[in-house]
Amino acid sequence: MKVVVFINQLGFGGSEKAACIWACELKKRGHEICLISLADGPRRTQLEASGIAVQIPAPQPTSVQQLLSDLRPDVIHAHAPGHPHQGDVLGEALSRMPKIPVVQTNVFGRFDNPRENAWTDFRLFISWTSCVQAARRSFMLLDNDFFRHSSVAVYPVVPSDGPASSEVQDFRQEHGIRAHEVLFGRLARPEPNKWTNMPVEAFRIGLRQNPDMKLLLREPPPEVKRALEQGADRDQFIILPATSDSAELALTIASLDAVLHGSSIGESFGYGIAEAMNYGKPVIANSTPWQDQAQIELVRDGECGFIASTPQTTARAILKLANDVGLRAKLGRNAQFHIRQLADPVASTDRMEGALEAAVGGYENPNTLEDLAMATTAENYLDQEQLGHSWRDKLALSPYYYRVRFHEWRRAFRSCGLKKSARL
Repeated sequence: MKVVVFINQLGFGGSEKAACIWACELKKRGHEICLISLADGPRRTQLEASGIAVQIPAPQPTSVQQLLSDLRPDVIHAHAPGHPHQGDVLGEALSRMPKIPVVQTNVFGRFDNPRENAWTDFRLFISWTSCVQAARRSFMLLDNDFFRHSSVAVYPVVPSDGPASSEVQDFRQEHGIRAHEVLFGRLARPEPNKWTNMPVEAFRIGLRQNPDMKLLLREPPPEVKRALEQGADRDQFIILPATSDSAELALTIASLDAVLHGSSIGESFGYGIAEAMNYGKPVIANSTPWQDQAQIELVRDGECGFIASTPQTTARAILKLANDVGLRAKLGRNAQFHIRQLADPVASTDRMEGALEAAVGGYENPNTLEDLAMATTAENYLDQEQLGHSWRDKLALSPYYYRVRFHEWRRAFRSCGLKKSARL
């Protein structure tokens, strides 16, 4: 097949990372791949080194239309957030052309951009939990009909054990981490909508019982950085700037003993979690049932790390890992095994390739029954885990979660009423 990959930009985000892995894997399988991005970025070098042509048209329908007319692909693989965005110029371009099948990777598990239905033939969600949440947010049944033209291709993670132990030792010595100290890390872009102070609060609670811990942050928002640098316990924190150097980021992750992944909006997949698990690191993450929840699919509580959602319960999880090197090793091994199964790049590319072939051939998802079974399992696990297991977590999570669900129901009810009125 001749496949055009369509994406908004070529930065270092998870969408771009997955797009590049899939594009390279499809090329290895003999498909002809070209990538169209509406903005240039650092991942272009990686693609071109793999022999994949990259085109950067003006973000206008006429420019995209002309480029597609020249390329004449069999199918388009579009990456979309599930809400209106700049990449909707693709739909406007396609409306002026003979039909080209489109497979969409729905990044955030949302159906908030109904006009894209006009040009999307097949949808892929990036985790099973995100798939379940997409259906729930729109009050759709998870049944055979849902999966006729939808499936899941979990974002791929390429297996790697990370940098050599000698490099890790040098990194820890460089940053003043003594042999007996346990190093936790929180790695995320300094975006206010991602940041929550809860991991820092929990770490400080844990320090009262175990002072032989340090927390590496790469990179907190500026105001958080200033506050930590002025605190009495500033020597317990290592603050590093954000980096676009993949080798430096890999070395940072490999040098940690465990990862704290606190977020106010959760993850629809979560490469920041997945890459740490790939290196055999246990992860402590929080539940966000009102938003994206794939972190609880990745970090299976008590198996790959812990799901904890208040400072007190997170502090207990931190101390469990800090005080037990054997537990850290066990959960780290489980984490590595789990993520390499869940996000296996071969299986993920198989699903991507199958969706592209279905769109080109005009037929339905051949894995409907398997997908329904997998989604049902994910749905049951979500219900079991998302409100936590301690009374503190349930008390913290339940009220807001049910308010959000009521708001979603009310919006769906009103939308249904408006549609009925329009038909009358």
